[in-house]
Amino acid sequence: MSIHKKIFRNILNNRNNLIGSINELPASPKIFIDATFQIGDYFSISPIIEAIKLKWEDANITILCTPVNVDVISTDSRVNYLLLPHKNKWYTYPKKLKPFKGDIDLLIEPASLDRAHRCILGFILKPTLTIGLDQSVKCIQKPLTDIGDKGLFQPMVYSNMMAAYGFDHVSGMFKVYENQDKLISTDKILTEKNIKDYIVFNPFASSKKRCLTVEKSKEIINELKEKNLTCVFIVPDYIKNKKKWTHALGHNCHILTVSSIQDSICLIKRSNGVISVDTALVHISTAYNKPIIGLYSQSELHSKNWKPNSDKKHSALMNDSAQYIVDLTVLK
Repeated sequence: MSIHKKIFRNILNNRNNLIGSINELPASPKIFIDATFQIGDYFSISPIIEAIKLKWEDANITILCTPVNVDVISTDSRVNYLLLPHKNKWYTYPKKLKPFKGDIDLLIEPASLDRAHRCILGFILKPTLTIGLDQSVKCIQKPLTDIGDKGLFQPMVYSNMMAAYGFDHVSGMFKVYENQDKLISTDKILTEKNIKDYIVFNPFASSKKRCLTVEKSKEIINELKEKNLTCVFIVPDYIKNKKKWTHALGHNCHILTVSSIQDSICLIKRSNGVISVDTALVHISTAYNKPIIGLYSQSELHSKNWKPNSDKKHSALMNDSAQYIVDLTVLK
């Protein structure tokens, strides 16, 4: 990070809290939660929402989100949401947030305040109190006790964070809220195609280094067939070489195109299990307690924060053999 960016962000984060404890907040506080991050990150902050609802039944909770994750936030019945432009257009946030300036009791920052699109929120809103994980900045109120965030499942980190600020301890689990209309349409597609008792397979991620190759995907799908498991291979509609994938893999699996994360959520909910590279689909599977096999690079394999956490789970390297990846003790 350049020295100019550091100075700018330090200026944005250089503000004081008006109170020092959540117990000084009103009985029905107005709360904003900064969720200007990825889909999987939103699933992980569910304990934050649960802890708030447990303390203040009538709390007014608004999630600050972007087009990246609004599809999973708009279906969450526990919260309201305010859609902001993409984080690259953070400089437009002040105009969007100005009507709320000085009217927010509590701002919660689950991520580090090292990006302009996060730092600008509290600077404009001027909340009464700001809490969060990042203890390196002035605007985050110090917790009552140590948060204890090392080597833990990420939702548990947020459960610990809230407890450190005086909230009751809640379950540290992912939660997903599917779109009911999308679920009905998914059921219709599965019935029409006579697809049932299937395993969802996803080789795609947002970064190329976390994606499987066509050849590796073919090995896994063939192994699923060899072990008498029905495979639903999901293909995002943005994939440019879709024909290459479908031509190579379509013989031994059902191919379904997904146009949104809600398509994937509904297919996972109706599935018998999931094999996926490191994406939000792993966390969705954990939320539904589906048998899950997560595929990782060598550097990611031993990270505990985002690993599968269903009752039946298995983690493997992306270049492990298909025989090792398709673990029947997990999928059957």
